[in-house]
Amino acid sequence: MKRTTLATWVLGLVSLIGTSANAVDPASVVRGGRLYDNWSVELKARPPNHPNPVFKTQQVRVDAPDTWRCVACHGWDYQGNNGVSGVRGRQKADPAALVAVLKDANHGYEELLDDGDRLDLANFIASGQTDMQRLVEAARRVKPAQASANKVFATVCSVCHGLDGDRLRQIAPLGDSARQRPFEVLHVALNGHPGGNMPALRTLGEDTVVRMLAYLQTLPSFNLAASIANGGRLYDDWQTHIAGQRQALPHPAYPPKAYYANTASETWRCKECHGWDYKGNQGQYAKGEHATGIKGLRAMAGADPERIMAVLRSRSHLYGAVLKYRDLQDLANFVSQGQIDMDTVIDPRTGLARGDASQGAAHYRSMCAGCHGLEGHFVAKRHTGRVSRTDPWHSLHNMLNGHPDDTMPALRELDPKVINDILAHIQTLKERP
Repeated sequence: MKRTTLATWVLGLVSLIGTSANAVDPASVVRGGRLYDNWSVELKARPPNHPNPVFKTQQVRVDAPDTWRCVACHGWDYQGNNGVSGVRGRQKADPAALVAVLKDANHGYEELLDDGDRLDLANFIASGQTDMQRLVEAARRVKPAQASANKVFATVCSVCHGLDGDRLRQIAPLGDSARQRPFEVLHVALNGHPGGNMPALRTLGEDTVVRMLAYLQTLPSFNLAASIANGGRLYDDWQTHIAGQRQALPHPAYPPKAYYANTASETWRCKECHGWDYKGNQGQYAKGEHATGIKGLRAMAGADPERIMAVLRSRSHLYGAVLKYRDLQDLANFVSQGQIDMDTVIDPRTGLARGDASQGAAHYRSMCAGCHGLEGHFVAKRHTGRVSRTDPWHSLHNMLNGHPDDTMPALRELDPKVINDILAHIQTLKERP
């Protein structure tokens, strides 16, 4: 056997050192993936308020700060999006050249990212991209038995996401996301969430991530009926319902001369502007201490919930800053599908319920009296009968959706006639002398 000379050994060591030096740090790649997703969240930095000039389309509703996200232009599959070409052709490119591109006039990231950020992003583009279409197709071929036995999700992911993937209210349920947006889910699974502590699964290999996607696609969807009812409670008083900090400053859209302008937290309640009958200045809040002159939201009934969520996040509402994704989704589902025409239940002139009080008595005694008492005195802060006579629209909204941060059940899935009859009976309950 030929002995290795000292010179040969030294050359081999130099070669090994050179290879290691040129290898891309996996941590840099996954961090670059998070920057690609949303660099401002990853860096806890404020993005520009004006639209990115490269973002060409006017057909897609995107908030100006989001147009500065790499994914907004180049897509979750890296093939291009919104009229801008993708970055798939930049695989195996020189990271130094990519850093220069990020600093050019078309991108404008010289002032927004530092050298380390740009290098991480360049390393992801050069070394971290995956053929997303191939992975999605591979997930479709995973057998149900293989998907359902995913122990990685049960041990690594369910601690935060829950076994059904719906524990975190900051994001949509994982089952819905995996079915509707598989490329995005794959990107996040491989690289983690921007600004979060989610582990990146890239190191476990593509096969594990493919089986994970197949498993996520079997998880249940969110319950629409529960979402609508929860949205109704948020519409009533989201600050109470989510046990959030009550707002110290009035909502900027609330008229400064209206009655509750000096009670800041009240001005943030949806019902305070749009009314219990959802008609705003065209309904019961057209006059009196609740009058604001703001229109109702009846015209939004049946609208696309995504469109409504965009309105809730807009500068006119600012709820994106105080509510989590699932809260916004629930509120949007309520506005879209949870409103009812209250005139069918309550005479708008007299305020009297159109139901049969005698029929409603039996339903009330069996369903409601356990908490409210036969005479409506228990649990509620105010007498149930008095509220239903002075503000029946308020009572009806709470009957359908429940109270914020309360165990009262939402009755919206009952026969509408039963609801009408119960309200009619409640209006007959008298306060004790």
